[in-house]
Parts: sequence; C-alpha cells; structure tokens
Amino acid sequence: MRAWIAPFVCLWLVGCAHGPYGNFADRTTPAINQQLASATARQLAVVHPPASTRLRVNQQTSDSYGASLITALRASGFSVQEFNPQAQPAPAPAGTAVPLPVNYVLDMPKDSELLRVTLLVGRESLSRVYAVQSGRVLPAGAWVRKE
Repeated sequence: MRAWIAPFVCLWLVGCAHGPYGNFADRTTPAINQQLASATARQLAVVHPPASTRLRVNQQTSDSYGASLITALRASGFSVQEFNPQAQPAPAPAGTAVPLPVNYVLDMPKDSELLRVTLLVGRESLSRVYAVQSGRVLPAGAWVRKE
C-alpha cells in the first residue's frame, strides 16, 4: 500500500505546480492595463534583447492587459507568436533560436489597491508590485527576477 502513496503524492504535487494564468485583477481599467503592459515590456527588454528574442505566448490574451502586452512587446521589437490552441508548434529553422514560452499573471489582493504583475518567460519569472493612485500606476517595489 505504501508503495502507491509516493507516486500518487508526486503526481498530485506536479498537478498543483501549474497554476492558472491570466488577468485576475477585475478592478483595472484599460488605461491601467496599458501602463502595466508597457512597463512589463520595458523590463523584458532589459533582460532579453528584443531584436534577437522570439516569444511564444502560451495562453489566451483576450483580456485588456494581454492585448496591451502583445502590442507593447511588438512595439519594443520582440517577435511575438500569439496563442493558437489548434496549431502545433513548428520546429525552428536551423540556426534560429527557439521561441521562449511566455505566460502572465496579473492579480490584485482583495481589499487592496496593489497590483502584481508576473511574467513567466521560459524558466524564469519577472514580477513587480504596483500601487494604483488616481488612475495612475506607481511602482511599489523593484522588479524581481527569478532564474
């Protein structure tokens, strides 16, 4: 009986490790989402050179932040492959870099005016907390990068 417990627990933990992605901040406006997306794209350009980095979005971007993020990434010079659930990932041509998978989480704690943006790029994450004051987004901390 104990021989079955360890594999079951391992599978359960793996299932818990992949959380949902998307915009969970329901009290944001399109203007705030655009400000957050621009700041996210600027920080990503600091970490990865835009002209030589290809990105593949691995989630639906039907929300305002997602659409603004794709626009901001392209304006910064990134090559962005949008999410298509029916498409099979095509192999990269010889001599080119494989696109980095991208996911994002935008969330807002209950009863708070703070927003947290987390961008997962490949095996690393970039995260920052923002405060919302008078319709403007102000950084409430530094960017945190986990490699």
